Amino acid sequence: MSSFRPGTSSIPDRKSVLRITLYGFIVLFLGNLGAMIDLAFRPEIPYFDEEHLIAGGITAITTILLLGALEMYLARRKQMEATLLESNERLRSSEAMVSKTLRELEAIVSTNPDIVFTVDLNVNLIMWNQAVEVATGLAPEALKNRPILEFIVEEDRPSVVRAIQKCLENGIAEAEIRVLNAHGGSTLFQFKGVLLKDEDGSVIGITGMGRDITERKRAEEALKESEEKFRLIFDNASDGILLADAESMKFEMGNRKICEMLGYSEEEITHLRVLDLHLEKDLPYVLAGFQSGATGETNMSMDIPMKKKDGSVFLADIATSLISFHGKQFQMGIFRDRTHERMLQQRLHAAQKMEALGTLAGGIAHDFNNLLMVVLGHAELALNEISPMSPARRSITEITTAARRAADLSLQMLTYAGKAVFRVERVGLRDLVEEMAHLLKTAISKKAILNLNLERGLPPIETDPSQIRQIVMNLIINASEAIGDRSGVITVSVGATRCDEEYLRRTELREALTPGLYVHLEVTDTGGGMDAETRSRIFEPFFSTKFTGRGLGLAAVLGIVRAHKGALKVYSEPGKGTTFKILFPAMAEAEDAARSPESSSLADWRGKGTILLVDDEESLVALGARMLEHLGLTVLTAADGLQAVELYRERGKEIDLVLMDLTMPHMDGAKAFGELRRLNPDVRIVLASGYSQEDVASRFAGKGLSGVLQKPFTLSRLRELLEGLLPEHPDGEG
Repeated sequence: MSSFRPGTSSIPDRKSVLRITLYGFIVLFLGNLGAMIDLAFRPEIPYFDEEHLIAGGITAITTILLLGALEMYLARRKQMEATLLESNERLRSSEAMVSKTLRELEAIVSTNPDIVFTVDLNVNLIMWNQAVEVATGLAPEALKNRPILEFIVEEDRPSVVRAIQKCLENGIAEAEIRVLNAHGGSTLFQFKGVLLKDEDGSVIGITGMGRDITERKRAEEALKESEEKFRLIFDNASDGILLADAESMKFEMGNRKICEMLGYSEEEITHLRVLDLHLEKDLPYVLAGFQSGATGETNMSMDIPMKKKDGSVFLADIATSLISFHGKQFQMGIFRDRTHERMLQQRLHAAQKMEALGTLAGGIAHDFNNLLMVVLGHAELALNEISPMSPARRSITEITTAARRAADLSLQMLTYAGKAVFRVERVGLRDLVEEMAHLLKTAISKKAILNLNLERGLPPIETDPSQIRQIVMNLIINASEAIGDRSGVITVSVGATRCDEEYLRRTELREALTPGLYVHLEVTDTGGGMDAETRSRIFEPFFSTKFTGRGLGLAAVLGIVRAHKGALKVYSEPGKGTTFKILFPAMAEAEDAARSPESSSLADWRGKGTILLVDDEESLVALGARMLEHLGLTVLTAADGLQAVELYRERGKEIDLVLMDLTMPHMDGAKAFGELRRLNPDVRIVLASGYSQEDVASRFAGKGLSGVLQKPFTLSRLRELLEGLLPEHPDGEG
């Protein structure tokens, strides 16, 4: 009989079929042979009896089928035996392989430095590797069936409970947990747990693996601490620091100081390149220096202007060096704002120069006065002694006149030196200027127009009237010469300004003055203005942009102001005219009395409503607010156009009128005017400017401007303007 290999068909092969057929013929032959023998002994039965033939055939077929079935059974049995034998061999091979794998796995698990363990549903430890024993410092018998929470630091046990609950819900969980050891210490492990199930899918426990991350955590903490220290030092450095890619010149990071210096946020800094922070004229120099430094040839150090976000410029001292970080080259720049330092140097230089010139002028005036005394004394004696009809009398008179003029010049020199003696008295600055009005008009060019803007109700000042007249005349003549042969406007203004220490510190004298109320005199012209170099020299004796030898001029003005413990400010730009502002301390006594003659006229009109006052000068905001409140109005203030727009966006329904300066940082009055008109086309806006009122009005013609106030404006001028724009309080109520 043929055998079957596992995986072959159970149908008998060809040899088996032939063999079964041969067996059938043998059986048939034996059957017929038996029949013939039977006939030989029993002759009464016919040989060809049909019944016998059928019986023999059936017997033969049955025999064949039985033999075939027997053969198939034997073949199947042989096949099953072979399959069983092969399966047993495979099973033995698999068992050996599994046993080997288990031994290898056990060896891996037992020698694995990571913790591997299994707990039952009661969270008792039922299996673990050697790493568990090492981590806990306990023997196997001390670990078996012990609750796992006993080996966990108490503060971390809630984390274990939460991790087990999460594992039961999601099938997996992670947690950082400290494992106690027998010596009282602990080790931090990063654990991951998974559910353990039997063959029918029922949960029988949790298998976990933990990796010692103590050193990693220490390294991370050390790195974090190092980064925090670096950031602390980086951000609190007194100098600005920028890090730029040596190839792209794009900034990677900047510290807090550089952000303050430039006006950008740290995020905005990272979107800028080196050339974005410099003036166009300086770009070739900056680019050459950066490229030189980026190749490591040299470190770059320079003083150069830098642009802020708002467009303003400051002088920076920059030192750069090439550094390598993570295989990448960077240029590190350290920036120091030298604007204040340069300003202090300029102030010191100016103060030293003024002191030296003052000392020189005082010394010359002293000696010169002695000489003049001789000349004048003898000239006067000669005039008394000679005949009135003498031809020499005229010459002596001219000598006397020239000597008196020289004496006036000497007095100016003493004034400049701060050594003149004044005959001080209580003076109303408005009255004094009004008295000079006719004289002032004759002193200026015929093409120049003189405007007087004199506030009423001002407190008096303590001064020498002749010295104030000299100041006014000097400033008027300078203004007229600045306008020259062109048409122009000279405005003389008198008003009050409340000055704080910072404001007074920024004046030309830069001396320690007392904050408080000052009465100011302003002379503004629409001439060509001055550049920075000219402005730095205008108070030098005998300096002139027209021709030499004019005299002390503005130097005398400065001396008079210094002697009166006042302050002086100059506003000038090329092509935009010049304003001289002189401030004298107001007399505190009888201030109300000084204001009373005009106070009744100011009380004739009191408005109602809310004014938004916008100006970048704090002292002007304070004074303007006081003036508006005096007129019965509620005042909101903003320091620049941006703040004004935001405030109007929030509280525009409350605001009846906007009184705004034209020249401001961040957003000037012109741009803010447009933004406010977009928010409310009907908004009423009055612009204040130190420039010509006509220039401002023509610039905004047809744009809906409600009015213009030329700085400095008086309270009466302000009242006149508002009277036509705002409603009046009934019965003068405040």
